[in-house]
Amino acid sequence: MTAVDTWPGALGADLPPPDGTVRLALLVSARRGWFSVAAAASGLDRPLAGAAPWDPSRLPGRNELVLVTAPRPAADDLAQALTAAHRAGAAALVVREGALPPGFDLTTAAVPVLVAENQVGWAEIGTVVQSLLAGARLGARGLPPTAGGLYDLAESAALALDGAVVVVDAAFRVLAFGCREPVDALTSEMVLARRVPVELRKHLARVRSVARLDLPDAAPRWSAPIRSGAAVGGYVLCTPRWTSESVPRVLTEVSTAAAAWFLDEPAGRDDEDAIRAELLRGLLAGSGSLEALTERLGTSRRWLLAALGPVASGREGALARCARMLDPATATAVLDSLLFVLVPATPGSGPADFTERLRRRASAGAPLVACLGRPCATGAELRADAGPLRHAARVLAARPSPGTAHLTDLLPHVLIAELTDLAAEHPGLLGGSLDVLRRDPSPRGAEYLNTLRCWFDAGGDATRAAAALRIHRNTFRYRLQRIEELCAVDLDDPVQRFTIELQTRLLAPPAAAAPQAGDRRGQQL
Repeated sequence: MTAVDTWPGALGADLPPPDGTVRLALLVSARRGWFSVAAAASGLDRPLAGAAPWDPSRLPGRNELVLVTAPRPAADDLAQALTAAHRAGAAALVVREGALPPGFDLTTAAVPVLVAENQVGWAEIGTVVQSLLAGARLGARGLPPTAGGLYDLAESAALALDGAVVVVDAAFRVLAFGCREPVDALTSEMVLARRVPVELRKHLARVRSVARLDLPDAAPRWSAPIRSGAAVGGYVLCTPRWTSESVPRVLTEVSTAAAAWFLDEPAGRDDEDAIRAELLRGLLAGSGSLEALTERLGTSRRWLLAALGPVASGREGALARCARMLDPATATAVLDSLLFVLVPATPGSGPADFTERLRRRASAGAPLVACLGRPCATGAELRADAGPLRHAARVLAARPSPGTAHLTDLLPHVLIAELTDLAAEHPGLLGGSLDVLRRDPSPRGAEYLNTLRCWFDAGGDATRAAAALRIHRNTFRYRLQRIEELCAVDLDDPVQRFTIELQTRLLAPPAAAAPQAGDRRGQQL
């Protein structure tokens, strides 16, 4: 293991400001509840380039967040800090909750004044600022401290390094990864198992700064600790395709950007996932309430239920963490090999994008399908969607390739699946004209049933149906004639034709047809 000195630019000391890439408003919105705005001055749309404690002996840096760390600053000292921040072009001034002197006038403040909640440490504020700046330099689309930003961060880093990047926590669980194909066997093992192998853990436990790890029978890889305050919250591992001087720099940027997420990762988070899972199970079983869940998830007025599967046994915890990283306001529960996820019904494509991203993340090792339900305002509506979602997952699983779809696009196929279950409970529903074909032990019975199904799929067009079966049109017409004779039916009679079509589909319901090119919602999201 070869140690590398910390890159001096990691904290933004010798880098130019990101020229508006990170704005003050992003810090406030990224840490909801951390700050209140005591004075907006000209607004929060200001560049943010760093954070430092207020020091009367020096001017603040341009676009810097000035932290007034004194618990009870005098009015004159606070006025001096505000004047200095304005002259230097600082981003904002931050004071502790309750620290403003009584009657202090902020109406003439020339820079924004933020009030930090008492439970938030000054070091944590600095960590979040540096995290946002580092993530912006990497070009990540979604940045920590939002939990889903870990994946965007890993993918951006993998692109920058032209290799594989894996983010793990202090317990060596894989939280996020980004890969440029191909990946080596050790990285593949970590991603599939969601754990760091024991031999590699021994090396990681000794990493104190950016280091190169040379492992037997494996490609060289680099690692950097993710520091959350004084503690190491996790590690970033990368296996670049080409080793260059930029690797330690990029890796330090990744660990700096990832650090903010670990501020929100208390030891009891797994317990929280278990509580949410039990509440969601109770809701879907009819013994729980939506209100009990919304108290823990947020204040959304409308929710969506998604179903993913089939889920292997023992993966519930990993999938819950994965869903929470993509959107903290979610609850997950595994029921009958399906992962049900409760998602806020935000406007636009957000829920669909979340569902597809979760499906892709959860598909490591075994492909999953996913179906997104309809916006619901009550627990009863969500329970009503659970059954159709089960059938929709079964329909999607019969398709040639896995994907994500909307429940509304699959409702006709869901109806057939539900009727199939009903027919299994009441076999008499399938009795009648098709008995001759159902009970024919020769290949002819199945062949004629498939002929009927193709004819119905083609809307009664014999030419199209014949082409689908790759037989001559005259041969197809002869088969239809023989079916009418054997089953004693008239396919020109609309009632008989409807009954025969329904029974044909219930006997062997086909996979849901692929969406047409013009059907936007039915396409894989």
